[in-house]
Amino acid sequence: MLLTRRAALLLTSTLVTVGAACSGSDQGNTAATSTAAPTTAGPVDDGALRIGAVLPRGGTAPDLGGSMRAAVQLAVDEINAAGGVLGEQISVVVREEGDDTNTSLLAVQDLLQIGVDAIIGPTSSINVLHTLGTVVDAGVLSCSPTASALSLDDFPDNGLFVRTVPSDSLQAEALAGLVDDSGSSTAVVVYLDDAYGRPFAETVQAALTGRGTRVTGSFAFTATDASISDTVESVTGLEPEMVVVIADGAMGATVVGAIDDAAPSPKPSYVVNDAVRRLDSSVAPFESFLASRVEGASPATVTRSAAFTELLATVDPDTGGWFAPNAYDCVNLIALGAQASGSTLSSSIAAAIPAVSNGGSSCVSFPQCNSVFANDRNPDYDGPDGVLTIDTDGEVVAALFDHFGFDESGRDVTLGVLEITSS
Repeated sequence: MLLTRRAALLLTSTLVTVGAACSGSDQGNTAATSTAAPTTAGPVDDGALRIGAVLPRGGTAPDLGGSMRAAVQLAVDEINAAGGVLGEQISVVVREEGDDTNTSLLAVQDLLQIGVDAIIGPTSSINVLHTLGTVVDAGVLSCSPTASALSLDDFPDNGLFVRTVPSDSLQAEALAGLVDDSGSSTAVVVYLDDAYGRPFAETVQAALTGRGTRVTGSFAFTATDASISDTVESVTGLEPEMVVVIADGAMGATVVGAIDDAAPSPKPSYVVNDAVRRLDSSVAPFESFLASRVEGASPATVTRSAAFTELLATVDPDTGGWFAPNAYDCVNLIALGAQASGSTLSSSIAAAIPAVSNGGSSCVSFPQCNSVFANDRNPDYDGPDGVLTIDTDGEVVAALFDHFGFDESGRDVTLGVLEITSS
């Protein structure tokens, strides 16, 4: 549920936020005021690309926002050093996302009033769902580096929404793959009974069935003792060898632990979603006897590229790089879309993005891709990690996932990398 319950998933690191702004950007730290209103004028192609970004600096997600701010600035600096887009220097205006939907909406409205050509963010799926309609109605393109909610898959975005993070539908495939790799031919699915858990569980079940795994039971739970007790009784009565748990950072370990305590021997194994990887600070880690039987998959949150890490440190030496490649990708895709289409209009940029991320000469940055253009060839922007393809719906069709487990102390560890491609 990446960024759907973002505080539970991402915000346990101790990163330091980005410092003073670099040239070519307005890194305003103040949220838009209540007087902001969406612009009534349609997008204008004035030849100069101006990007807005709605990212957290304060609140519960400063470290996440700091990493992505640094990545956005890095991309802008590289683009301008390479001559800009369509012969003009580009700029970025950053506004505070905050911890609630109202703050993010005001930030979006402020950027639309300014007249940005595209918006990166917000980070939270909830905030994206709350603001995307406003952005689409204004005819402006938005790119999300982090919002993976399934409910965004079919959002009526008029072709003006792109994600550089894989949808949870791809995560469901990754989880089903782990079950398949375990050798288990059956599985029970347990999920949090809310707007996030229900569709995710359905998608996981479909992915399991598609791989030949028989789902012997599916049980919803809520955050009450009675509900968890009923779920535990239902699950253990089936004596499963594999349990797939879809939960958040607050409830995941609790439910897994309760099932395992009541399960007869031999004890089951567990596959969990990304939010269970990083538990709420109030939740005790998995016990050592259980930890070795729990694994999961989560979208890769930091780059594997040492070169990109070094470049990012030139902007902010303290950043941990959370979702920095995704934010960097958003800027570069927008810029390349404008360069390819010869326009800064959102509709033209959006229409060109699939073409600049597919089938041409591979490149990992705007300067590299711009050199491809200069040689009358089509670029295939792959990002710092070399795996990025955007389809005509604006969705990632191939992505890297961390295969994670837990050590004897119950803390998460990366076991490997999974490359998942949509069917």
